[in-house]
Amino acid sequence: MAKLRVKNFGPIKDGFSENDGFMEITPVTVICGNQATGKSTIAKLYSTLTWLEKSYVKSSLGKKTIPYTDFVSYCAEQRLQEYFTDSTEIQYIGETIVFTYKNNAFSQELVKDFDIAIKNYNRPKIMYVPAERNLLAAIDSAENIKNLPLMLSVLLEEYNKARKNSETKIFTLPISNIKLVYDSHALSTKVLTDNGEIDILNSSSGIQSVAPLSLVTRFLTESVRADFLENLKGLSVNERNQIKDWLSQNYENQEAAGITLNLFDQLLYGQKISDSLKKEISMLLHFFFNTRFINIVEEPEQNLYPESQGKVLYELLECLNTNGHNQLIITTHSPYMLSYLTQSAKADELLKKGVPAERIEKIVPVKSAVASEKISIYETKEDGSIKLLKPYENLPSDENLLNAALADGNERFSKLLDLEVAFCK
Repeated sequence: MAKLRVKNFGPIKDGFSENDGFMEITPVTVICGNQATGKSTIAKLYSTLTWLEKSYVKSSLGKKTIPYTDFVSYCAEQRLQEYFTDSTEIQYIGETIVFTYKNNAFSQELVKDFDIAIKNYNRPKIMYVPAERNLLAAIDSAENIKNLPLMLSVLLEEYNKARKNSETKIFTLPISNIKLVYDSHALSTKVLTDNGEIDILNSSSGIQSVAPLSLVTRFLTESVRADFLENLKGLSVNERNQIKDWLSQNYENQEAAGITLNLFDQLLYGQKISDSLKKEISMLLHFFFNTRFINIVEEPEQNLYPESQGKVLYELLECLNTNGHNQLIITTHSPYMLSYLTQSAKADELLKKGVPAERIEKIVPVKSAVASEKISIYETKEDGSIKLLKPYENLPSDENLLNAALADGNERFSKLLDLEVAFCK
């Protein structure tokens, strides 16, 4: 799994103190904490660095360098450029490469056994879902807004694809059985209610928040395939020609190139070849395809009732579970999110112990169950440090700032009741 080390970057000062400062980004990584303590900073850096690794692998298979100025400009696209100082340290250890920013310089080095690592590299589709996503459903023709932040612009592009590429043009949101219908002629989205239809522009902020998140997550989950042959079937003519051109240029020996091209054509047209040859060509071409989905979501609970927060999280986890290499990274202010995540981990534990799935399903969707060892919860602190919340009996811990706030509220209310007893007779 990838690791990230951050010091003296924006609100993050000392950063993570354990594991030599490296945060392990597990399949489900949650970052919670107060405002302006670095939650989104971590998520944005991880998004940028995983994208750089993907770009590195795609463009050159480890032969091209990425200049320091490019790294800063990539961070600028996430609006992080003002966070750099002379003491900033950032290090990312990916599957194939190590990126380091230190002493105002950016460097990179291949991981040990790079040739093996590159063969096992799973190219990701990376989606960053910002908190400002409501804007896409709340404003008509959002694509005409000037200076739209890059990540919001990318989300808008995927949101439009998700709406247009559906055969039915009808979408069920995970909250309150709400359905959306997309009118491809009017280029508008309607919310179906018991009283008819209303334009999504006039719907609740919760619906406007969930719509782009849910539609894009499901669309990308379905479009990212781990199966090599399925990916081949989905290639356009131009994409097939690009791969053939690459194969022709990748071999100095024209005879070897011809054999590989012939095998590629056989696979394209469904002809049978041996499993060993199929594996060989899939390893050669795997970096042409996205085979996993990294879903990075800011505040999935945004504008939602607690029960609805759980339903949104369950959908995100269900999409995560469709592919063993997928990742879900979320930032959150909500203790309910952590509570529902704990329930998903407990459901997985009970499934492994043989509890009937149909009994668990009545409480937690079985497709959303996730193993506790795949979950990491980090808490960003106001002093610029980062803390890993230790599990309790192998489940995500509830000893965090968010639950402490709930407990504090209960204690204060109890004290008010004591005052009532003492003074209001």
